[in-house]
Amino acid sequence: MAEPVKSNPILPDVIRDTILQSGLVILGSKSCGKTNAGKLIASEIIRNPQTIPIQVKFFDLAGNLKFNFDPILYQTIDDKSRYFYDGDENILFDINLIDEDDIFGFMEKVLLTDYYRQRERKETLNGHVDKWILYFIEESQGVLSSYSLMRKTGGKVFQLFSIGRNFGQNFVLISQRLADLSTRAVERCNSYLIGKTSGDNDISKLKRLIGKKSSIVDEVKKLNVQNGEFIFYNPTIENQDVKFPLYDSHGQKPRPFIPENMPIWRTRKE
Repeated sequence: MAEPVKSNPILPDVIRDTILQSGLVILGSKSCGKTNAGKLIASEIIRNPQTIPIQVKFFDLAGNLKFNFDPILYQTIDDKSRYFYDGDENILFDINLIDEDDIFGFMEKVLLTDYYRQRERKETLNGHVDKWILYFIEESQGVLSSYSLMRKTGGKVFQLFSIGRNFGQNFVLISQRLADLSTRAVERCNSYLIGKTSGDNDISKLKRLIGKKSSIVDEVKKLNVQNGEFIFYNPTIENQDVKFPLYDSHGQKPRPFIPENMPIWRTRKE
């Protein structure tokens, strides 16, 4: 099995620790480097193990990461899938589904399976969380819009989204359309990594989230995309400027999931 190439940390410790505790929304206009930032953050966690184990699970609705990311497992999920990977390795779920109910149904199974296992671990350890699971959701506005969450399946996912952090489950939402993301979902993440943003609707929502008087609203319009500039915002700590270099997989890429001899969770009968 190929091992990820270790890299020098990009994020200050305070930002990385805050993401685990509060979740994160990576936002900005198209081509501002959101996916690149998400890949670098996930890769840094994967390549540089922490004291408490952190498992990364990537839900990719854009179909891009399996071609250029760290050599973790990946599994394509489509309407013929009968099982999904259910072990402790980092995993990229390449989601080839169109129907929202199918997407939510799959995400619900993954989150709920993890939830029950994490809850049991916490009870066994007398309230201590000894493992984190960090879920990255690419193109999150497609599954966490206000309309989507009003659906029955969407409501279940949001409920797990709301309570999961008590059991070591947290989320990184990546979106180019902040205005389309459910405010309820966004507010569950107290941290924001903001790239260049120019859309009027997105700027208006950003003002509502962080306050009209914040200088960030003016600064994000001027960020340099070519330099990978972002602003990290969390109301409990000082704002920080972060520059993300171009992600480098060092010639490696995810390896296909082969169900033989690997832990799986069956979603339907043979």
